[in-house]
Amino acid sequence: MVASAPVRFLYGGLTEELLLRWGLMSALAWVGWRAAGGVSRPGPDVMWPAIVLTALVFGIGHLPAIAGLGPLTFPTVIRTVLLNAIGGVVYGWFFWRWHLEAAMLAHAGTHVAFIGLSVLGFALT
Repeated sequence: MVASAPVRFLYGGLTEELLLRWGLMSALAWVGWRAAGGVSRPGPDVMWPAIVLTALVFGIGHLPAIAGLGPLTFPTVIRTVLLNAIGGVVYGWFFWRWHLEAAMLAHAGTHVAFIGLSVLGFALT
């Protein structure tokens, strides 16, 4: 588990944030902003739907990794999507409020905490 820490930080903290927050969330926010008239900066009415939709995609995107650990039962799918989407909402809010670097640090920090918990013997799967 600890040996994969650099991969988790780099892929999760950087790549997923580039793809999902900077890529998908920005695109969804732009579409919402244009649909709302595109006059001023996108407000909460545009940003929250973009954050939530991106967070759901983020949660769904974790299903292949969970499928590698065992069968995808309905409760497992709901748990995986929901728990990852909660993180995705937090990272999306950080991106909206404090830009990409904040979302990356928050995401990487989550992996640091999870690795720390697993080293202490807490099972996270």
